[in-house]
Amino acid sequence: MGGGADRAGDLPSVLMESDGPLTSGEGTMERKFGRRAARVAAIRAAALCAALFMTGVAFAEIKAPLKIGARSTSVGAKALVERYQPLTDYLSAKIGRPVEFHPFSSEPEILGKLGSGDIDALIRGSSGGARAIRDLGAVPVARPGKGGVSGYRGCIIVRKDSGVKKLEDLKGKRFDYVEKGASAGHIYPRALLVGKKLDPDAFFGAVAFAGKHEIAIMKVLNGESDGASVKDQDLEKLSRSDPRVAGDILVLQKSGLYPDGTLLFRKGTAAATVEAVEKALLGIEKDPEGKAALAAVGADRYIPTGKKDFAELISAMSLLKE
Repeated sequence: MGGGADRAGDLPSVLMESDGPLTSGEGTMERKFGRRAARVAAIRAAALCAALFMTGVAFAEIKAPLKIGARSTSVGAKALVERYQPLTDYLSAKIGRPVEFHPFSSEPEILGKLGSGDIDALIRGSSGGARAIRDLGAVPVARPGKGGVSGYRGCIIVRKDSGVKKLEDLKGKRFDYVEKGASAGHIYPRALLVGKKLDPDAFFGAVAFAGKHEIAIMKVLNGESDGASVKDQDLEKLSRSDPRVAGDILVLQKSGLYPDGTLLFRKGTAAATVEAVEKALLGIEKDPEGKAALAAVGADRYIPTGKKDFAELISAMSLLKE
């Protein structure tokens, strides 16, 4: 009996509450302290459970698949997966987290998925990237480069023997865009005209959409169109295979550099995730394991990319109210 009382007496009094009759004032105080201690203990237990739960949630978020989407008009879904799967596999190994690739067929669909959080990041061309930044607050991280080239420029072209020396000389003439909403093949020339206080919908005598940059170039070369706006990359490529292009085509004006193939993260993505992916991409050319990923996207490195790289294009889009 005495031993049991001694063991009980070793415990702090605030953790004890007696159900027996207490006749002194100290007993009443002891009961109050006991109830208070029980409440404190309950609160602490709840806080501990919450902390453990939140830790589990954070861990689950880190281990959940990082979903990256891409969209292309020039290749199908299968080819798109073949292009980017080696890159997503590489990133998964480097950041210690599963990375999934999701192909999309339309601009509204992929931007909608980014906005809703169904995907965490996207790989987009210049106009798609600009819209993601402007409309969704997306965060650009890096883009591929090769041979010192990390994007493309829009070019207004005519035949050298056309007599056209400046953009204004194309008034009333035939002109080819490439695709509605394309940076070099649509947004650039229309923004140039608006900047000169000319109406792009009334300026040309006739307009057409060639569908591909090389088709627009050949139409100008063959006299089927008086002018066109195309990518400098396609103009240079065609010049190497057809000497007439270099000999007969005149570039009236060029845009600034438009980023292409940029990886952009959804606004609000954890900074640690963005930083881990950025670190992996910006050092990929030094890593033997990154060679397959670079080869698949046709690059020899990734370079840092920020919102400022899209400034000219975003300004052009705003000028056109697109």
